[in-house]
Amino acid sequence: MQGKGHQLIGPPFSPLILSNNLEGLQVQPGKTLAIIGGDVFFESGTIKAKGGRLELGSVNGNSLVSISPTTSGWELGYEGILSFQNVHLLGRSLADVSGTGNGSIQIQGHIVTLTDGSVILNQNQGLLPAGSLRLNASESLEVSSGSDPIARTASSLRSETLGFGKAGDIAISTKQIIIRNGGQISNLTFGAAPSGNIIIDASNSVQVIGVSPLNAGVFSTIAVATFNSGDAGKIRVATERFIAANGGNLSTSTFGTGKGGDTTVSATNSIEIIGASPITSQPSVLSSTSLNAGKAGTLTIDAPRLMVYDGGRIDASTLASGDSGSVIINARDSVEISGTTPGSGNPSSVISSANIESQTLQNLFRLPLKPSGKSGDVTINTDQLSVTNGAEVTVSNDGSGDAGKLQINANTINITNKGGITATTAVGQGGDIDINSKILQLNNGNISATAGQQGTNGDGGNITIDTAALFSLGSSAITANAFGGRGGNIWINADGFFFSDDSRVEVSSQLGLNGTVQINGFPFDPGGATTASNTVTEIPEIASACQGQSGVAESEFIITGVDRLPLSPNDVPPIKPTWQDNFVSVQVNNNSEEPKLITKKPIQNIEAQGWIKDSYGNIVLTAEANSGTPYAALSANLCSEENVSKNTFTIDTQQ
Repeated sequence: MQGKGHQLIGPPFSPLILSNNLEGLQVQPGKTLAIIGGDVFFESGTIKAKGGRLELGSVNGNSLVSISPTTSGWELGYEGILSFQNVHLLGRSLADVSGTGNGSIQIQGHIVTLTDGSVILNQNQGLLPAGSLRLNASESLEVSSGSDPIARTASSLRSETLGFGKAGDIAISTKQIIIRNGGQISNLTFGAAPSGNIIIDASNSVQVIGVSPLNAGVFSTIAVATFNSGDAGKIRVATERFIAANGGNLSTSTFGTGKGGDTTVSATNSIEIIGASPITSQPSVLSSTSLNAGKAGTLTIDAPRLMVYDGGRIDASTLASGDSGSVIINARDSVEISGTTPGSGNPSSVISSANIESQTLQNLFRLPLKPSGKSGDVTINTDQLSVTNGAEVTVSNDGSGDAGKLQINANTINITNKGGITATTAVGQGGDIDINSKILQLNNGNISATAGQQGTNGDGGNITIDTAALFSLGSSAITANAFGGRGGNIWINADGFFFSDDSRVEVSSQLGLNGTVQINGFPFDPGGATTASNTVTEIPEIASACQGQSGVAESEFIITGVDRLPLSPNDVPPIKPTWQDNFVSVQVNNNSEEPKLITKKPIQNIEAQGWIKDSYGNIVLTAEANSGTPYAALSANLCSEENVSKNTFTIDTQQ
């Protein structure tokens, strides 16, 4: 198919403007146009079936394609085809079923490409629901805007509705999808009817990369959106590996009163959100956004590993009166959030927020000076969470609303080198932060729930930390401060905790009441503790009972403070700790023999090198390092006694 190319115009935030050009191959409205063969090439060619059906099929060899009637025309079937050839749309080619009927499109091939402003379009202008746009590529789909200087719209697969008829779904099945240089897959509503959904199954990968070389404001995208009262559809992506890089994005948005759609991205290997556009610093992003009164949708991510690097963002936000959506991350193995955008310093982030945008964007999107919608929640479930090098996990509200809740469940959490977990507001109530972990380590990092940054009466948020081991190193901080309102509350429940001299725990308010801090656990200082020598002349006999055994008394080690536990190794109480021995020996001495006095040689003290947690939940310092990890649990024995290391931790209560 050859021709002069389409003359479509794609103004921002508006439907495509169609031309009345009669060139190309057409059928009567409501009819079917099918092109089936080997390789199919469109070189600036156009085909149209207004409100009808288009079929593009590329099969290999002597193949048999079935044909069957439907309410929207003739449908072709490829069930018996073993291999396919390629479908290419180049140089502003167009396949179009726009009209007042229920138009639909099916494309089948091995490799399918759209470049240089080529478009596959289903624009519903009537009252009936539109049909679907289905594309099956046995190998790959590539959508790239290319460098055609005449093109006034991006290369795209596009479904739209203008009135009361629902837009059709876009369904893609292939091994690999590459959207680059401003290419787009979009499903939009400009009326009262909802847009359709975007459903992608790509067995190997989905890559959304870069911006248009001709217009840096046109970025590669997979998007659903509403610009009116109709609700936006959903996005569902299932693949092995998902990558958004150099400004590419996947988004659901509401620019009107309709609701934004929910988004789910699932990967069997990894999801990677990396960097920003080198031209505009537009971040690579997975987003759900409200820019008007409509509520944004929920953003859900499921993958073994999630990586957000160099200014990339996972973002559920509101810029106006509609409420923000929430972010839910389920990453079985790890979540890594690290770094900032080169040149601009914008942090890599996982965020649900209400933001104040620049004057330029306020004018462009007709945004209010300050958002009034609520920010949503952020929930992260993973084995290992790392927030490093200026990156952040946050819920925030720069407008008049409250911040959402931030919930983190992870075995190991590392917040280092100016990384942060924060919940902040300018005016409203600070958000709450709940952290559940086995090991929580801060090293020049911070956890903050701060309110009233603009001098208002919002109360600071509450921070709850439940962990087996808490280390706060360097200039780290855990704060729940306020300005005019009450400072927040901080509850820390830890089997063992350590705070460096430069660490801070604050719940202050400049004008209001301070909050409270409660720390439950065992403070320890590995550098100042001592252990028994590796060489012991005589090993005392130890009698112990299995956990839960009745009838045998247990020994206890009790540290007492003044009205509270000591908060740090340097917080020495005025009353000396005591050793309380409730142990009762089950051995019986022979009365015919005099008791013998047992003498021991002096024991040499050495510095502790590591620590473990025994089966009773006690922290025990050891003379040997713990193979590179500060925490190792001792399993409980099932027999009537426990093996005890010779390098046991002792505290001299007489000094």
